[in-house]
Amino acid sequence: MNILLLDDNPHRITFFKNGLKTHKLTICSHARAAMKILKKTSFDVIFLDHDLQEGRIDPEDANTGSEVAGFIADQEIACPCIVLHTENDIGRAAMEAILDQCHSIPYGKLKKLGFHTVLKIVHQAEAAQDSNED
Repeated sequence: MNILLLDDNPHRITFFKNGLKTHKLTICSHARAAMKILKKTSFDVIFLDHDLQEGRIDPEDANTGSEVAGFIADQEIACPCIVLHTENDIGRAAMEAILDQCHSIPYGKLKKLGFHTVLKIVHQAEAAQDSNED
């Protein structure tokens, strides 16, 4: 799978790299970098953190996951699976309000479940949604 990760935390980035070794992982630590790559590359899965700076960040600030979520919605970027892994409840709610189709799995929960389980849960949820649309 082709996967985009938006996160600036070195420990999280290492966790994603180690857990997704069998996939093509593109890592962006800045919102502008993610938006630039989303213009020219399609992804099977996008993992979005919200706070790309130190501390809790307001969803209205620049360089946030909310900025990238808004770009995805405005540009109608097609991605079958968007996972919001931020621990910021306010940022997560803002991104959920922007994105019609996304899954919220905070990093702490994602770390406990592991990538294999998370991707399986997400794909099952998408399959159920697709069958409901038919």
